Amino acid sequence: MNQPPTYPPPPPGWTPPPPPPARPRWGRFAAWTAGAAIAAFAVGGGLAVLLDDDSGDPIASETACRDGLRENMTKAAADGSDGEPLPAPAACYGLDKATLERITGDVMKEYLDSPEAEKAVEDAMREAMESAAASAGP
Repeated sequence: MNQPPTYPPPPPGWTPPPPPPARPRWGRFAAWTAGAAIAAFAVGGGLAVLLDDDSGDPIASETACRDGLRENMTKAAADGSDGEPLPAPAACYGLDKATLERITGDVMKEYLDSPEAEKAVEDAMREAMESAAASAGP
């Protein structure tokens, strides 16, 4: 005996609830998504145009990055520990991480093998020995 349930009649003045809102159409969603993608592309392209130096060459360049890092290394060594950190050269922006690590390692090795680095190490050792001898006194 499977009979459908019987419900009491609704009270007077009762109105059924409104239907749920319609789901948005995919066309509107696709249009907003496409608009956002176009805007992002335009902003990214606009930044690339603003950052380009109008030389026609790509912004990221291994040789220019190496030269900029070498120049930064020389400036940092001349300033010593009192100098402020130098920004990365503009030519390094856009290079992948492995390339940057390789270039930085090469520049560091070149600097550490240079006579400037040997003189800086000798000066630092001499200053450390002088300060240690001065503090060891009475």
